[in-house]
Amino acid sequence: MALDEMDDAPVAEPGPNQDESTPARVLAHVNRIIQTIKDDKEHHDPAFKRMKADMFRAMKGRSENWSEQNYKANFLGRHVKTKTAALYAKNPKAVYRRAERLDFQIWDESPESLMMAFQTVQLAVQMQQQAASMPPTVDPETGASFREVPQMPPGFEEAQALIADFQQGTAFRQMVDKIGKTLEILFARALRDQEPVDFKTAAKQMVRRACTTGVGYVELGFVREMGERPGLSEQLADSRVRLDHLRRLMSEIGEGGFTDDDAEVAELEASIKALTTEPEIVLREGLVFDFPASTSVIPDRLCKSLVGFIGARHLTIEYMFTPEEVEEMFPGVDLKLGYQEYGPDGNSLKQPAQTEIPFDAVADMDDVSTSAPSTARRGLMRVWKHYDKPSGLVYYVADGYKGWLREPAPPDVFVEKFWPVFALTFNAVESEDELFPPSDVYLLSDQQDEHNRSRQGMREHRQAARPRWATRKGLLDDEDKDGLKGAKSFDVLEIGLDPSVPLEQALEALPVPGVDPNLYGTEQFFSDVQLVSGSQQSSYGGLAKATATESAIAANSTASTDGSSSDDLDNFLTTVARAASQILLGEMSSEQVKTIVGPGAVWPEMTLSEIASELFLEVEAGSSGRPNQAVEIDNFTKMAPYLLQIPGLSPGWLAGEAIRRLDDRIDLTKAVSAGVPSIMAQNQLKQIGTGNPTTDPNQQGGAGAQNAPAAPQNESPGGEAAFGSNQT
Repeated sequence: MALDEMDDAPVAEPGPNQDESTPARVLAHVNRIIQTIKDDKEHHDPAFKRMKADMFRAMKGRSENWSEQNYKANFLGRHVKTKTAALYAKNPKAVYRRAERLDFQIWDESPESLMMAFQTVQLAVQMQQQAASMPPTVDPETGASFREVPQMPPGFEEAQALIADFQQGTAFRQMVDKIGKTLEILFARALRDQEPVDFKTAAKQMVRRACTTGVGYVELGFVREMGERPGLSEQLADSRVRLDHLRRLMSEIGEGGFTDDDAEVAELEASIKALTTEPEIVLREGLVFDFPASTSVIPDRLCKSLVGFIGARHLTIEYMFTPEEVEEMFPGVDLKLGYQEYGPDGNSLKQPAQTEIPFDAVADMDDVSTSAPSTARRGLMRVWKHYDKPSGLVYYVADGYKGWLREPAPPDVFVEKFWPVFALTFNAVESEDELFPPSDVYLLSDQQDEHNRSRQGMREHRQAARPRWATRKGLLDDEDKDGLKGAKSFDVLEIGLDPSVPLEQALEALPVPGVDPNLYGTEQFFSDVQLVSGSQQSSYGGLAKATATESAIAANSTASTDGSSSDDLDNFLTTVARAASQILLGEMSSEQVKTIVGPGAVWPEMTLSEIASELFLEVEAGSSGRPNQAVEIDNFTKMAPYLLQIPGLSPGWLAGEAIRRLDDRIDLTKAVSAGVPSIMAQNQLKQIGTGNPTTDPNQQGGAGAQNAPAAPQNESPGGEAAFGSNQT
């Protein structure tokens, strides 16, 4: 059926929650989208329940069926905290990368061929200058003078073409490099300016979420806030206040006062109109990072991998909003059509919600009967953002609402993989039945439960092993028993005991079982923890009975496990940074870029395909983790003597690398002056003599201060740090 025929097609009878003006095909499309989302959510419901159970374990240190009054030691939360601190200690450093391409058509990028071309051109220039210096030749027949054109050296035209190709390619590379540097500054600024939570806090929460539930998400967006010109609001307020003041004076003065025909009133009205019609300007624009909860992202049930969402045709993000928030975010939405109401816990309130009674429909609120059923909005709405890849559209729908919250449209931002949502996982495994990988909390849940049971059993055993006393029936009355049970230190008790019965015969200690610590040991549980997660007992603050060699091997195993997770995090952040660079190149205006970066910023006007293939950002490996400063300093100390022997090495670069590894914030731009020799070189210059040969610095020879005794160069200042032993 053609589109024009579809518009003329009869519309089905509207249902109870259906707008009469909504075509039946639109309602069918909305219902199909909602049903698809519900089918995907039902398919992943076991995984979502497991995530909620893992979140409970990480928070409480126990399973849901373990009593709150029982013993619990939450080492799951400690594990998540320790791993998060090791993986994400600071915001990543993004560096630009150009796509691999051949920028030179003629030049083979060898210095020799370029040097030969320059020599050929220089020879040709010298020949032209020499010819110009020669006197002109006079034609004997005509008497006219002329200059002979010098013969160009062989390969002159080829050399000119090679140099032009070199200059053109170099200029293009320099332009791309400047664009890349601009992109780096914009991305770093975007990380720093995130609201309401800074990027580092939100990203650490995402890593913590991935350790707890098995997956963490980030969604990229772009915001462009428009507003009145700075100072415009104040001008409007002044003019409106003045006009209101004049009109009040007119009403008070009466006849003879100001009227609407007065020139001053007309002037004020004209100024207000001019100010209110003044075009808005961009106040802020930039990247937005959203971090949805693990249970809020609903992949396609046919998805094969969360990383890249391989095999997925659609992707849904779920939100919970109040009806008032929905009406503010989606202007024109009529909630009188009804919607499904949910409680704060996410459970349905069964009956579809109705809108509240309009305020102007009740003359006097005091006259409203309190026995009438309340129609106020008390619940929440479940809103879905549905990315549909085959159609290339994004749908906004709500459960129970028969219509679009917003007309279907392409995604707000462009990325290569269509949906700007990215998943972070650490324990990905190959499985045909499970899409979501197990979390660290899930893998360590049995060890946590067994540890709690062991400690709870020891607690109960200690309570059962407390001293108890027994006496023969009838020897002590209730008052004597209560006195013995409540006696404190150094209390003197008077017991109504027959004097003929010795006290030690009246009270006898009951035999109780002793507490065997081997029965409740937890060392085997932590051995399993190390096998499963790679973390040893000492990582949780405990003392492991292991030798130094065993501790070193375990520490290397932990470092290997953390290294694998760091690689996963770096790959994830690189994917996010690459997509972010595409969004910035496609959305940021050159004016705003120069405002943020500076007047030297270079920003291209590129198509989406050029953006995706020309330039992108990637994250330096390990830049988000906590650096091992001792190792970096040791490596640099070993490299420095060899670097100093390299001809042409920049001293400023060497000083900058040393300062960076020492994690200091010295500004070399203020400390270094061009043309000034080093302090050691200045000390070696000729100085004012003292007159005493023993103290005159000029009498020390050509080496000067270098004649002073120096420390032996072949001796090590000390051994490197070694692993200690936690042997007890």
